Amino acid sequence: MRVLLAVFALGLIVACSAKTPAASGDEAAPVDIADAKDESAAAGDITDVTSGEPKTIEDMRAESLASVDQAACAAAGGEVRQEGMLGMYRCVTPYADAGKECRSGDECEGKCLSTGDAMTGEEGVGACQANDSPFGCYAEIEDGKVTHAICVD
Repeated sequence: MRVLLAVFALGLIVACSAKTPAASGDEAAPVDIADAKDESAAAGDITDVTSGEPKTIEDMRAESLASVDQAACAAAGGEVRQEGMLGMYRCVTPYADAGKECRSGDECEGKCLSTGDAMTGEEGVGACQANDSPFGCYAEIEDGKVTHAICVD
């Protein structure tokens, strides 16, 4: 999970650094480096990092839906649904121990999520994560203490 958070943070840093202020001391509008790379892409297109081709969000959603093995998802008790800010499709599979009281993630198939108002570092009791979706806002519990809170979208 920490690796995933680090990759997410790096992505945010790269996205934020793509906008740079004008070289002069004037208060000019920021320059978007992505616009300079490919002015031929239509408005709303995103450049695919694997092929370099412009794609729309709708194209990417269609590809994400096509990449999901819907039969395998259903056989695992999962549900294909759109998730995250971009609404990409994925198979969301429930955990058998969903809602079980816990004090650490190693007591659950997924994470042990805080169910109370305990702050970071305080003792707390949680419930096992309902499914394998990484999205939402939650605080984890490890060794009986709230470790951190995060929102993933």
